[in-house]
Amino acid sequence: MSQNKYYSRYYTYITPVITNKLVKSSTPYIFSVLAVTLFMIFIIRPTLSTIAQLQKNIETHKQILDQLKKKGQDLTLAKQNFDSLDPQTKERIKLALPSQAQVTSLVKSLEDSVKKEASFSALQVQSVTVYDNAAEATTSPNLGEIEFALNAQGSYQQLMATLDYLKHSSRIVTLTNIVLNKPAEGNMSLSVTGKAYLLKN
Repeated sequence: MSQNKYYSRYYTYITPVITNKLVKSSTPYIFSVLAVTLFMIFIIRPTLSTIAQLQKNIETHKQILDQLKKKGQDLTLAKQNFDSLDPQTKERIKLALPSQAQVTSLVKSLEDSVKKEASFSALQVQSVTVYDNAAEATTSPNLGEIEFALNAQGSYQQLMATLDYLKHSSRIVTLTNIVLNKPAEGNMSLSVTGKAYLLKN
C-alpha cells in the first residue's frame, strides 16, 4: 500500500511537467540539440581529426618535395660550377676523388707523404667498400671507401710533419685512428688507420 502511495505521489509530481505546453513544445527541439551534439561528438570530431592528420601529411610531403627540388637545383649548380673550372683544376679534383679505386696511386700517395719526413715501415690496404645510393636517387653517385693502415718511424717532429702531409695528400683521406709510441730506445713509431674515397658515377 505504501509503495502505491509512493508511485501515486511521483505521478502527481511528474504529470504537471509532462502536460505543460511549454515542455511539450520544446521537447523535440531539446532532443534535436542532443542528437546534433552526439552527432558532432561521435562522427564529425573523428572526421575533423582525420582531416587535420591529412593536412599534416600533405605539409610533410610538401617539405620533402621542396627538399628534393633544392637538392636537384644544388646538384645542377654544382655540375655547372664544375664544368666551368679550368682543365688543371678538374684533373686535381679527379685525382683527389677518382671514379675508381686506383689503389696503386693511393699507395704511392701515402708512401710519398710518409717518406718526405719519416721512415716508412708498413702499409696495408684493408678493404674497399662501395655504398649504393641508387635507392635515394637514380642520379646520385656511389661513394666508396678504401680503408688503409700504415706504420712509420722518426722523431716527434718528423711524425707530426708526416701527419700533416697525409692530411694534405693528393688523395682525399680521413685519418680515423692515430697512435704514437715511444720505445725505450730509438725513434718513435706512428701507427695510422684511415680511409680514402672514390666517387663512382
